[in-house]
Amino acid sequence: MLFGNQPVEQAIALGNRLKSLRLQRNLTQASLAKRAGISRPTLGALERGGRATIETLARVMYVLGREAELDELLKPDPPASLDEFLDPPTRKRARPT
Repeated sequence: MLFGNQPVEQAIALGNRLKSLRLQRNLTQASLAKRAGISRPTLGALERGGRATIETLARVMYVLGREAELDELLKPDPPASLDEFLDPPTRKRARPT
């Protein structure tokens, strides 16, 4: 679990983890950025908890060998009952409030 309960704190903690993974693999920002197909300043911003696209995060995680963790981010909730498992809901839109 990421530290802090605010999005900014979570982004900073995630950036720190990415930097730590990069250093564990003995990669410079320039080499990781090149392999991920992003600019070095973009990677630097990501490591500081700055704004980044989902694609940028996915590219960096793929190069770091952590792409499997992306599948864990927004896994669907498990069925609440056997009936829901056998006949899952098919909602495609949220209702207006």
